[in-house]
Amino acid sequence: MTFVKLVAHAAAAGLYGGVVVALLVTLLNPARLAAAASPLPALLTVVLAYTIAAACVWPCLYGGLRYFASHRLRLPVFSLRYVMAFYVANLSLILASGWTTLSRSRGALEPAAMARAGTALWILTLAWAAAAIVTLVPRLTRVGSFQGGAAVLAIAALPGACLAGLAAPGKTVRHAVDLAAPAGAPQRRVVVLNFDGADLDFILPLEAQGKLPAFSRLRREGAYGRLRSGVPCIAGAARATLITGKLPYRHGVRSATSRRLPGPGPWVDIIPAGLGFDLLLGPLQERRPQTIEDRTALALWEIAARAGGTGIDAGWDVDLDQATDVAAPSGSPPWLDEWFEPESRRRAGVAASAAVAELVAAVRADDRVRAALEAAGGAPAPGVVAASFPGLDRVAHAFYRYARPREFGNVPGKDVELYGDVLERYYRKVDGIVGRVVDAAGRDGALVMITSAHGMTAIPLSERLWARGRGPRSGTHEGAPDGVLFARGPGIAAGRMIGKGALADVVPTCLYALGLPIARDLDGSILAGVFLASYTFEHPVAVIDTYEPPRQSGGR
Repeated sequence: MTFVKLVAHAAAAGLYGGVVVALLVTLLNPARLAAAASPLPALLTVVLAYTIAAACVWPCLYGGLRYFASHRLRLPVFSLRYVMAFYVANLSLILASGWTTLSRSRGALEPAAMARAGTALWILTLAWAAAAIVTLVPRLTRVGSFQGGAAVLAIAALPGACLAGLAAPGKTVRHAVDLAAPAGAPQRRVVVLNFDGADLDFILPLEAQGKLPAFSRLRREGAYGRLRSGVPCIAGAARATLITGKLPYRHGVRSATSRRLPGPGPWVDIIPAGLGFDLLLGPLQERRPQTIEDRTALALWEIAARAGGTGIDAGWDVDLDQATDVAAPSGSPPWLDEWFEPESRRRAGVAASAAVAELVAAVRADDRVRAALEAAGGAPAPGVVAASFPGLDRVAHAFYRYARPREFGNVPGKDVELYGDVLERYYRKVDGIVGRVVDAAGRDGALVMITSAHGMTAIPLSERLWARGRGPRSGTHEGAPDGVLFARGPGIAAGRMIGKGALADVVPTCLYALGLPIARDLDGSILAGVFLASYTFEHPVAVIDTYEPPRQSGGR
């Protein structure tokens, strides 16, 4: 009976925690929940799932702590002291998850929603802190008045947090007057090549050694710098920011996965981190990956096409971070023998063999993008040609540990010898692609812009120890490492390092280079340091309200 009583006390605290989790889901997905016909049944399922989880987990953990206790636990039918103890333990995890999620998803939440969620979390945190003091300080633990006061404060904090978090947002003031002339047709051609995972910390040393002649030419004849990546640094979200000039909460790609809550519930993009949401609700919910095809804002090439120019794109919808196919390919491609000796591949371990499979997938993906660009070729015309090559990102994920073994400390020397130069060789492959485009653009007078939506760093030790089941990943971009920007063409400053821009700055900069007005609803600005002073003097900036059609712009 004692264990049953513990379960009942933990369930009471779990019910409170389940309501807080449901509130977090609502605050993190305000538009999705507001558009749903009836989100209440789905939210009640969330509350029930976390109530049951708390009722099962906390009594077992408490029983484990008391396994070596010298006296037997005597628990009354109802003890406010135990309910508050379970409340403090349970809510500590939920509040930590809430604050962590706000930090990681700050670019995916509009400022008003961010402020409301922060206010709600502060109210709940202050009430939790009072309960934690009463629960943990021995002199206060057995004083009923203090326990009751903390319980009343906790109960009052919940509706207070709901009222603060779910308060109607203020009206957004929109400009009704267009301050500039309508957009004209593009005046030149801009070629954008994106290589996610590209990092100046890799490019510049290799370029200094003479191994990247195309990047060396770009640095001498053009401007270059770093691009500050966005948070959350998810491939689809960062890439969508790069090609729309808008932050995730405005272009609509806010996470890697959308989830449809149980029953006829709404789709949600952001869930509380670290609370096992998919584990508890996995059998009851539907999941689908998000790509830039889910964006609600126009891409750069679509803007160019609407303005009367050409708009060609390839590879932007390919997200290899979502892929889990790390099995060895059937039959080795002929080119693989140029990268590795067949005998060395046979001697390699399972992890190394999976990394080779990642290389094969990367090369094939890049070849498809290159073939799509060649198929869309023809006479150059003013407008935008934009291609995203996903291969470097996947190779950097898999081979980072071999390229920089000192950051890991446990990489066998044999593996470094076999695979240490794979990432470098892939950079040289990328350099070849860039070189061909730069040569063609030089003949046509086009502007070439090389970008990456993020760089790559070593995966943290905690994640290395935790088997994630996603293949031999050793590089990560979850911390939003800087990407790169190279620009070359007429009007571009030669040999100039521009410092650091933002992902959202790429679209305004390209629009300016095209001779098109800059939309005021973009979140970025023109990287003026890319251009010569004489060019900016002769080409004043024009401004319009938006390029979005009324159906899309009216809803934001």
